[in-house]
Amino acid sequence: MVLAIDVAKKQKFNALHFLVFLSVWGGLLLFAVFPQILNQLWRVFWVARWADVLVYISIIFLLYFVLLLLSKHVDNKEALTELIRELAIENSEKKEITWKEVFVIPCYNEWPVIKNTIENILNSWYKNILVVNDWSKDNSRQILENFWNKIILLNHLKNRWQWAALETWFEYIRRYWNVDYIITFDADLQHSLDDLQKFYDVLDKNKDIKIVFWSRFIGKQYSNIPFSRVIVLKLAILFTFFLSQIKLTDVHNWYRVLRKDILKDIKITIDGMWHASEIIDIVASKNIKFAEVPVNIKYTEYSLSKGQKASNAINIALRFIWNKFFR
Repeated sequence: MVLAIDVAKKQKFNALHFLVFLSVWGGLLLFAVFPQILNQLWRVFWVARWADVLVYISIIFLLYFVLLLLSKHVDNKEALTELIRELAIENSEKKEITWKEVFVIPCYNEWPVIKNTIENILNSWYKNILVVNDWSKDNSRQILENFWNKIILLNHLKNRWQWAALETWFEYIRRYWNVDYIITFDADLQHSLDDLQKFYDVLDKNKDIKIVFWSRFIGKQYSNIPFSRVIVLKLAILFTFFLSQIKLTDVHNWYRVLRKDILKDIKITIDGMWHASEIIDIVASKNIKFAEVPVNIKYTEYSLSKGQKASNAINIALRFIWNKFFR
């Protein structure tokens, strides 16, 4: 009955719902008219009692409806994010720029560090900085607005996490900016600008490489990364290789340099903090040429407090599996 009402409200024919509806009500009608069929049905399913068959079928239907509702929920969240993104772009300074590179930085409650991060970039003679203020609840926006003539600021009207900030930058750059390189950069002072030349060296020497990832595990780079996080990251490398068939020495990285022409192939859709896995999966599935470079990462008490918890790794893995195989 619920399925029938659903189809009627949509006023369109849904073949899957129609078949499920027909099967359920056809089976119930058959069992009502010929109840003795139930006495033989258990032999087909190798269960002890015919009533157990109905229980198992009910569980299957419940699981189906849970997955259906989860899919609807995810679609609604992504639609909300798309609306927030369009409002952020529409209310921003639509400034067309032609330049070599642009730094893109997410900002969510980063008032202790965001000023120093931007000043470090500007003092290193880099010119273009694009910041998405992801509905910070502290005074981050006021700090960013003090750089009104030096950065491009986009404001989300609701916190949508890094993935949404990243896609907002990409969409803004697709529409207005003509740059060679896009640098994804963190606000928490983990990344070193001295490492940026390593990215450029690879891209300048290999024109077919479209994206360069950081790696904390190539060579003997400086990093005071906690041991527990090393273990989680090593397991994530195996997980990524198994599902995406791509071999990397580091995953869930944020420090990247992309050529602008690959933005047409990269569309971030996974809600939350799982975008790094999606980008890697897109690179693998579309055979985009990539490289890795060693970088020096400095973990501070502040950056560790803002970063992902090791316990969230399972949640990230399950969400990636859901998006890859069930959507």
